[in-house]
Amino acid sequence: MKIFFGLCLLVSILLSVPLLFMLIKEKGFYNRFAAILAISSNVTLFLMLIGFVDGRHDMYVDIALSFTVLGFVSSVIVAKFMSGGGDGNDRD
Repeated sequence: MKIFFGLCLLVSILLSVPLLFMLIKEKGFYNRFAAILAISSNVTLFLMLIGFVDGRHDMYVDIALSFTVLGFVSSVIVAKFMSGGGDGNDRD
């Protein structure tokens, strides 16, 4: 089973290489932000697969979940900031 998870880890790393090139080559903020969000979800997958390969999946799943929550909260904050809102005075 460790071989299967190791192969899954290798394939997911190879599929993430284009995201790194997208992050470096793209000029627009939104394209780079989308690449960062995709890389963030891939890091969650990497952590979980490393946990299964290592045999301590309970610890790595906890770390992956906390990283995912942190990534979600930061993406909501950046989206709110980029939309021009956030001052709390949205009354009509």
